[in-house]
Amino acid sequence: MTLPLHARFPGTRALAHVSLASLPTPVEPLTELARQLGLRSLFVKRDDLSGEAYGGNKVRKLEFLLGQALAEKRRSIITFGARGSNHVRATAVYGKQLGLKIHAVLTPQPSTPYLDANLLADRVAGATLHFVDSQRDAVESSAELQTKIAHDDGIEPFVIPFGGTVPRGTIGFVNAALELAAQIERGELPGPDVVYVPFGSMGTASGLATGFAALGLPIHVVGVRVVPAVIASLALARRVVQDAVALLSESDPGFPRLEPESVGLRVRDEFLGDGYAKPTTEAQEAVELAAAHGLPLETTYTGKALAALVADAGNNQLTDKTVLFWNTYSSRPNVRK
Repeated sequence: MTLPLHARFPGTRALAHVSLASLPTPVEPLTELARQLGLRSLFVKRDDLSGEAYGGNKVRKLEFLLGQALAEKRRSIITFGARGSNHVRATAVYGKQLGLKIHAVLTPQPSTPYLDANLLADRVAGATLHFVDSQRDAVESSAELQTKIAHDDGIEPFVIPFGGTVPRGTIGFVNAALELAAQIERGELPGPDVVYVPFGSMGTASGLATGFAALGLPIHVVGVRVVPAVIASLALARRVVQDAVALLSESDPGFPRLEPESVGLRVRDEFLGDGYAKPTTEAQEAVELAAAHGLPLETTYTGKALAALVADAGNNQLTDKTVLFWNTYSSRPNVRK
């Protein structure tokens, strides 16, 4: 299948890519939930179904990141995340499919059954796990790890940062924005006024906003922050946009040289609660509400994003708008021992 990004901006074909995802992911109306929230219309983008082995938003990024690793003939990947990281799990699962050795440097996170399931999946996929006490320790320990792997493999490992948010990862969601635009053109949904998405490592929200702006679509992305502000903020997201635009414009001069301030991205800070992976009452209620309408979510990312949507609906901010919720959580079955 030709990627929408490649079709619209052919020069981007020069960026290495490997097909991992099941695309396009479907868009479905949430008619009853819209009625319950008092919305004109509400849709969900089912990125929970983005991959057969494991879904969620990380698969789109990995198509470009692992594609580059293969193009450079790397044998090992070093990546980072909290102990229950979805990004690490996706990297372990898809890295194994591609014959790559995965090393994951993991920072602390409150223990939950979900965390345990992801750690089990990492191990079943054959990833080597390195536990550290902080992000600073993660960076320091990775330097020694890189040296050892380079000696063993005869080539430097390919390094993917937390969440896969580097320009090549971000363009996976620039492509996702173009994918949605094609679905709008086919009549699968009306053009949304606003898209709600979790805001963690920033690549998903930044890539979507960049893609919509590149097409001139008046779609605003609301990123609901689920990590501390030192990790994710509007200012940092604008750097992510700037770097992605630079790479895309270099690959295809026809890609608009967007100014980061011009893309329709808003960051919401009110729904983090006591910290990353710490459930809030609003997130738990949002997860239960979604489950009642057949939509499986969780409290670390998607529950907090939906909580923002519910709050805005309750404040009558969305009454006359078409709203899209981008589900970044994988709904594929958990791995079993």
